[in-house]
Amino acid sequence: MSNLDEPLHGRAGDEMRDRLAASYTPLRDPERDTAVPSPDLEYAVSQARKVLGEKAAANIHSHDEMIRAAVSLDYALRGLLDALDAEGAR
Repeated sequence: MSNLDEPLHGRAGDEMRDRLAASYTPLRDPERDTAVPSPDLEYAVSQARKVLGEKAAANIHSHDEMIRAAVSLDYALRGLLDALDAEGAR
């Protein structure tokens, strides 16, 4: 691997993918993550709209911006679903 700008192919690429797969950590792990109280529905809807609006301008060609958008939207969606579940339980 002499030039970091060149893509990895063949055996070197396979080895790199194996190393990356072995270091994988899921975004959310129910066994590891602690439960947080559900937000009220009005707040959760407001946050979901806010995050959706903010992330709509993310640069699709930027890996970093796409990761940040995905994580932000994941949290907003989970909060919204938790609030809907809590509202339905009443």
